[in-house]
Amino acid sequence: MTDEAFRPLDSIADWTDALEHSKQTPVLVFKHSATCSISAKANKEVATLSTEADLPIFRVVVQDNRSVSDEIAESLNVRHETPQAILIRDENAIFDTSHLNVTVDTLRKELRRTPAE
Repeated sequence: MTDEAFRPLDSIADWTDALEHSKQTPVLVFKHSATCSISAKANKEVATLSTEADLPIFRVVVQDNRSVSDEIAESLNVRHETPQAILIRDENAIFDTSHLNVTVDTLRKELRRTPAE
């Protein structure tokens, strides 16, 4: 899977844009650890989801952008984990999961429960 599946979260401005986007449609934020084998598996799962789900998927690589990752946790009031997938609507976390639960199946189920409007 390539990085093309993801919109990068490399700065606080990128995070602000992702939050703003969540006012129009749900967005998925994926917190990824570049040094963790569980996160590598989760990265493949989320990339697979990107080929079938009609929503923007933003990814922060925690080692490269810890301040962005911390800001996400703080602004959404969601405990930081990696790997972690957070579904956001109207600037609020409506679902989050982490570690081995970041799977295509888990995320598909939640997306079916979360209509685009």
